[in-house]
Amino acid sequence: MSPTLQCLSGRNAVVVGASSGINLGVARRLGSLGAKVAIVSRSSERIGAAADVLRADGLEVTHHAGDVREAAAMQTIMTEVANEKGPIDIVLSGAAGNFFVPAAKMSPNAFKTVIDIDLIGTFNVLSAAYPHLKRPGAALVNITAPQATRAMPMQAHACAAKAGIEMLTRCLALEWGVEGIRVNAVSPGPIADTEGLARLATDADLADRIRGALALPHFGQCIDIGNAVAWLCSDAASFVTGTTIDCDGGMRLGNLYAPQ
Repeated sequence: MSPTLQCLSGRNAVVVGASSGINLGVARRLGSLGAKVAIVSRSSERIGAAADVLRADGLEVTHHAGDVREAAAMQTIMTEVANEKGPIDIVLSGAAGNFFVPAAKMSPNAFKTVIDIDLIGTFNVLSAAYPHLKRPGAALVNITAPQATRAMPMQAHACAAKAGIEMLTRCLALEWGVEGIRVNAVSPGPIADTEGLARLATDADLADRIRGALALPHFGQCIDIGNAVAWLCSDAASFVTGTTIDCDGGMRLGNLYAPQ
């Protein structure tokens, strides 16, 4: 993260779901490239602690508490950010919920919970940001997952939600492109030291199997996702919209559950 590289200097970014993990890493990367970053999460305590971590890195950060399932809360936060910093240039929507359960044992409420956080939450974030975007040139990025295109056992709710996010990405790219707004997505593979990988790789043997099934046989890092998002938000990607970048080490090419 070279301090001389400031390709996002002067841009206002909002990163939602940034209390930890991948999204916090994205916020750090955007800030290191010159963006003024507002981070958002449901827990005021956790998002405040995350902001302190980023400030300790020397980044310019504000933090806001709000639940993506509540459209009014997202509208309030986006208005606060725009009033304080000016029009919004970059939005990262990454709040997510997930757990493993067979479809036959999944309650309607369990299915609805993931849809509400992942899919409806994504719509609430982008819809709330829309009136405050600096147009043309605004860049919106959604965090999705391999489940969007790859069926996985015990993941019917997440697969449905992520598939919806990718189609929402394409639809908004079509509708908002005429105003110069670009809408894309990033699909992370297994990223080290994240809650998502901890849930997937429940023991060392399974972790080795997952790693071995990747085309690049090592887990990714949060900065890998941060770099993908930063590129999509930069002028270098000014003609890219409505697409999903698979930043997954080639996970989509192999069989996650293949014997090693």
